[in-house]
Amino acid sequence: MQFEKITKQFSFYIPYYLLSLLALLCLKLFYSRAGADNLTWILTPTTGWVSILSGIPFTYAPGEGYVNHSLRFIIAPSCCGIRFLGITAAMLIFSFLHRTGCGSPGRSIRWILGSLGFSYLFTIFVNGLRILLSIYIPLGLSGAGIYIRWLTPERLHTLIGTAVYFSSLLILYRAVSLICLGKPSAFSRPPFVRSCLSPVFWYFFIVLGLPALNSSYAESRGRFSEYAALISAACLILLLLYGTIHLLIIFPQKIKRTFGFDGIIKSRYRKKRNH
Repeated sequence: MQFEKITKQFSFYIPYYLLSLLALLCLKLFYSRAGADNLTWILTPTTGWVSILSGIPFTYAPGEGYVNHSLRFIIAPSCCGIRFLGITAAMLIFSFLHRTGCGSPGRSIRWILGSLGFSYLFTIFVNGLRILLSIYIPLGLSGAGIYIRWLTPERLHTLIGTAVYFSSLLILYRAVSLICLGKPSAFSRPPFVRSCLSPVFWYFFIVLGLPALNSSYAESRGRFSEYAALISAACLILLLLYGTIHLLIIFPQKIKRTFGFDGIIKSRYRKKRNH
């Protein structure tokens, strides 16, 4: 009986998953062929957000992107964040649609459209922060005279992007889970590994999995392997930090539930005073 219910629910959402997949594939196809002039709908607000945060002016160069000549910095199509937009939308739709749609066509469509719209705004916000860090961290390291031989500008750029994007996905997934699915108790919270599966899967699948299937990467397999190893190492460190924070938040709550709100020490102190 339970199996039939799950099968029926899953079959209901298949058309919506296919529609979402088609939309994301069209976005990827559009991005693969688009130039700067075709991406002003995301480049312009992203650059505006960076200028608001930093006060740095940018000038639009047709066919190239937004440029600041004094800093020799350009916000090009490769910096527009389309890939992160796709990751965010995929995570929100495929991880939550079947948990929030409740079998309603109207609600399912609204969730898909809302996820795409939110992913666009979230991408501008997060990508603006990433670009800001990509400007100031190299300047700060250079100004402080810090030079690490293996940390080339390209690797530093990759590390900054991975840290900002991946941590943003982890935070977003947790926030959406709490807001849309209700706040669970300390004992009913999902295990840490399970709470990270969706962000980890979608990030690695789109950032590393799809490019690995591309035949063009076969010619530069060594560079791609280095790129994949760098991203994997950065994500592993972030997961360890995230897990530590998760443990520090959850573990004290379990102690309070087990030994009382005041904890072991206060409870023993109270007993001594009563005697």
